[in-house]
Amino acid sequence: MAVSPARPTTTFTYREITLQDRLREVAREVGDKPALLMGDRSVTFREIDQLSDQLAAALAKRGVRPGDRVTIFMPNSIEFVIAFYGTLKIGAVVNPINAQSKEREVRFQVDDAGATAVLYHAALAPVVDAVRSELKSVRAFAVTGDAAPSGVERFNDLLLADEPDLGISVQVGMNDLAALPYTSGTTGFPKGVMLTHANLTANQQQFFAAVPVRRDDVFLNVLPYFHIYALNLLMTGAISLGATQVVMPRFDMVEYCTLVERHRATVCFIVPPIVLGLAMSPEVEKHDFSSVRFFFSGAAPLAPDPARRMIQRIGKPIIQGYGLTETSPVTHANPMDAAVLESIGRVVPGTEDKIVDLETGTKTLADGEVGEICVRGPQVMRGYWNKPQDTADVIRDGWFHTGDVGRRDDKGYVFIVDRKKEFIKYKGFGVGPAEVEAVLCEHPAVADAGVIGKPNEEAGEIPKAFVQLRPNAQATADELIAFVKERIADYKRVREIEFIEKVPRTASGKILRRELAELERRRASP
Repeated sequence: MAVSPARPTTTFTYREITLQDRLREVAREVGDKPALLMGDRSVTFREIDQLSDQLAAALAKRGVRPGDRVTIFMPNSIEFVIAFYGTLKIGAVVNPINAQSKEREVRFQVDDAGATAVLYHAALAPVVDAVRSELKSVRAFAVTGDAAPSGVERFNDLLLADEPDLGISVQVGMNDLAALPYTSGTTGFPKGVMLTHANLTANQQQFFAAVPVRRDDVFLNVLPYFHIYALNLLMTGAISLGATQVVMPRFDMVEYCTLVERHRATVCFIVPPIVLGLAMSPEVEKHDFSSVRFFFSGAAPLAPDPARRMIQRIGKPIIQGYGLTETSPVTHANPMDAAVLESIGRVVPGTEDKIVDLETGTKTLADGEVGEICVRGPQVMRGYWNKPQDTADVIRDGWFHTGDVGRRDDKGYVFIVDRKKEFIKYKGFGVGPAEVEAVLCEHPAVADAGVIGKPNEEAGEIPKAFVQLRPNAQATADELIAFVKERIADYKRVREIEFIEKVPRTASGKILRRELAELERRRASP
């Protein structure tokens, strides 16, 4: 069988414009159009532009400089959007934190990023306030809401700056960093992903060229803005298009269906757990989905059976796409008129892909053969923050090695088969096993622990731990689950624990998670 070359799409040239400059353009074009709808609040594109200018001026007066990192710790909200663009307008870098994070996770990420400002939501204030005195690099804190603790300003007060045009004078290059989201990478602790303005704006335009979104669409956005999928394609994507977006801070099936009907949503971005819910919930029949043109599913593999049930029930197509934090995120998407539910689709314009052998990663395989998926394009990250070796491990000769295992057919459709990486995908969120293992091993009764992903219909995978107790020590599964829950974000917590005599490791000390996965498969076999 002949080896298939890397497969590019049609020639693609993207327009070089920073995200903040695109906001300014859209504000001039459709300034009075509603940009954000949340509850009974409505904010126009012009208001976002003006408020983010004011925030930029306030941050600059508080010592935030171009290139500084500004941490945004908020659920989906109007304030998140203002904080995002206000940060970019002074040439700073947005460092979003998962809104489910606990104290130790916030401390780690703020310290690792070296953030000089932290903007956070009142609902998350207890988490930040518990570690605020330990965040030595931070010069400015601001919290949403009507009250603020001593030493912290109110976010709304920052929007009263008297120099709202200050941000316009900051020159930002396309190769400057725009965002520093964190990912668990292959197995371990979170690491920052350096995404430039060129990465993000190119990928938006690639997405718009591949998926039929348009200015008159109404996006229903429930996926979390701190996640790259929502951050670049949904939140800022809608703003770059000039499309209205309906903001949901969290998923609730009744509210979701209600908002589709109330706002006549036309494009709904979802993840597989929502697909499953829409395929099964009795709420669907109570609401009018006729305005929806299509659903777009990403962040985790889409199971074809619930997808077909949902399509049959609602009568609207689902487009599946694929990407990673390191690729801004999208690299593949199904065409609307020829979608294959089992596939992540073909590369988006301006992207190349190839399948390489799993052993060396150097041999390009023929169509139909299974190997690691590699991609190349303008959306590939600059690298991992302060981790040159990790960067070199995944970007080789310009190709990003995704860690996902798949095959490509002769029409260019790619099918995910497995993951070379060991991180767990829980409801679309990546969970690094090493991080969970480290928390478990802090318990005085635990000698060792190995964590894997256990298949689960609703979540995709759940973190399951195999625990080795210390001699003569005792602990229950419920006790250890509660111990972990108190220390890390809820989506990372262990859902199941099995006690074993010894956690398998290599001679060099690496946990043999494949052996644990095989043990789990034997447990699941009838």
